Amino acid sequence: MAMKQQNHFQRLGLTEQTNASAVKIAYFRLAKLYHPDTLPQGAPPELEKLKAEVFAYIGDAYRTLSDDNSRASYIEELKSGGSGDGVDINGILMAEELFQKSCILVKARKFPDAVKMLDEAIKLNPEEAEFYAWRGYARFFTAADKRAAQPEAFREIQNAIKRNERCAPAHYFLGVIAKLIGDAPGSLKHFKRTVELQPDHIDAQREIRMASQKK
Repeated sequence: MAMKQQNHFQRLGLTEQTNASAVKIAYFRLAKLYHPDTLPQGAPPELEKLKAEVFAYIGDAYRTLSDDNSRASYIEELKSGGSGDGVDINGILMAEELFQKSCILVKARKFPDAVKMLDEAIKLNPEEAEFYAWRGYARFFTAADKRAAQPEAFREIQNAIKRNERCAPAHYFLGVIAKLIGDAPGSLKHFKRTVELQPDHIDAQREIRMASQKK
């Protein structure tokens, strides 16, 4: 995992010129944000796993940097080539939280607000395929002319699939949009692919049942 490459100073948002007091302050500030107990009840397992991983990295960094001797040894280790570029853990976690909020906005049909939030999430973590799928779907519903909006929405959702072919929400959204513009065979194909990838996808299952009843 790329996160493992981030050095301890980067994890705490500090520089090598820091002292033990600053390390402690940074650790407790981040621990309040990222402790797994801060998650609301019913939070997605992916977010729970991510928070646990981030909290572990923060704790590891704190243990190394809070002691003057171990911090000095660690700096020497970095100078000898032990440094890694890493990724922005805070940014990834913030992006995930924005994404979860945007999903709620989509379900509440607040599509323009959802698009703005997804724009922010993508800026923070442009590698996450699912963000593009939800943004394409939300953008489709912000358009007054759905048929005119369909090609652009399809392009963005297909972008998600190119990044991750197994992104079930992307296939489901393609099915919904195809159905709304009157492409029944196309929509059924996408709904079936959704269920292949995620057998417990209730909405896609329902769409398949409804299509079979119409025959």
